[in-house]
Amino acid sequence: MSIGQEALWFLHRMAPDSSAYNVAAAVRIRTTLDLGMLRRALAATAQRHDMLRSSFTEDGGRLRRVVTASALPELCVREVGRLDDAELHSFVRSLSTEPFDLTRGAFRADLIRRTADDAVLLLTAHHIATDAYSQGIVLRDLLDAYGAGGTTSSAKPLRLTWNDHVAAEQELLASPRRAELEAYWRGVCARAPRVLDLPTDRPRPPRQTFEGDTYELRLPDDFTARLREAAFGAGVTPFVLLLAAFQSTLHRHSGQDDFLVGWPTTTRAGHKAGNLVGYFVNSLALSAHFDRSTTFTGLFHSLDEQIRQGVGRVGYPFALLPKALGLPHDPSRPPITQVAATMVTTNRLDPLADLLATGEAAGLELEVAGLRLTAFDVPQQEGQCELSVEFLQSTTSLRVSFRYHTQLFDRSAIGRLARHFQRFTEAAVADPDRRVADVSMVDAAELARLVSLGSGARSELTSQGGVH
Repeated sequence: MSIGQEALWFLHRMAPDSSAYNVAAAVRIRTTLDLGMLRRALAATAQRHDMLRSSFTEDGGRLRRVVTASALPELCVREVGRLDDAELHSFVRSLSTEPFDLTRGAFRADLIRRTADDAVLLLTAHHIATDAYSQGIVLRDLLDAYGAGGTTSSAKPLRLTWNDHVAAEQELLASPRRAELEAYWRGVCARAPRVLDLPTDRPRPPRQTFEGDTYELRLPDDFTARLREAAFGAGVTPFVLLLAAFQSTLHRHSGQDDFLVGWPTTTRAGHKAGNLVGYFVNSLALSAHFDRSTTFTGLFHSLDEQIRQGVGRVGYPFALLPKALGLPHDPSRPPITQVAATMVTTNRLDPLADLLATGEAAGLELEVAGLRLTAFDVPQQEGQCELSVEFLQSTTSLRVSFRYHTQLFDRSAIGRLARHFQRFTEAAVADPDRRVADVSMVDAAELARLVSLGSGARSELTSQGGVH
């Protein structure tokens, strides 16, 4: 087992009824399906990817993965009649958030049908067995197998197994390279506080509850095009520009000049692992430093260099860092980084992934394996962090998902933070050399509301003789 999987097993044991680590992929199908063909395609896909046939258990205090050749996942067909769209989304969300008993498996497939030619195909898995990219692989292989008559015989053979990936991690950790990597990440974490204290709406619970929700922001498409131009003009990626704006928002909301943000990124090494399903994720710690002279350009350069350095050291498991740093266990919050940011980028070479990233609101349609598909959005992975942001960049759009801990934050507070993030993003695009400290977080509408509140308070004080 990988170190990351062992860490997820520990979190699962802390909150076995939580769905915070469920990963979902869904499409809406506007074509009458051959259910027998779909079941055969699912069986063939599970034979190709053994993570879909895996369960997890402890043996002598160690996590063990059990792969069963005959334990193929079943397609659960749910006839729901003519639910309206809101009811359909609610029902799909309830399915995607059902917790897993990992000793029995880590993957589910549901087909939710309103009519014969209107259905949602939902694939849900626990993070211990998959990641967002892997879920896309499973969905694509399943649809391809359906189009090929229920077989994956024409698919390219997998060149690696998950056990090969685990063996490579163990080899690295047994080598002198481990000490070099650990020293680097200890140095990164030593330069900033290990707690980012954002103002919360309620006191922090004594233990993490992994309860979360999502607030989504969709940036205008014309602005997204300008954002890409501004990033490339500055010599950085759009992710660097967006992350600089997010760090600026966190700085202003927390009042902290120095802090760390987690960056969950891939550990897929080379093209051989490109079509393998598994948990290929590790978090890197990115530091932020602000003073009165800090500009967006300065943040760009700092982040770009940190990312370059970090990607070359992604093999050191983040889960080992708390012990390496000698941090005491605090059950009330994640260690080292409580806030995270990541980006998913698609391109025209993968039209299915691009459809999902563009999202349901765009109303785009794609034909795959003779099926008419549209995107179906499923909020997911909520409550893992106190706050995380995911940038979903398709070829034409940019969606920003703010996932937050509902026992700490009200939705209105996250909405306000999202608006402030958009203002910092607009400022970074308009003038990268502008100082962060000079950007106002208050727009015209918010200023009018504050003036109104101030006028109301003054009137009340005047009526009580409090202001003369």
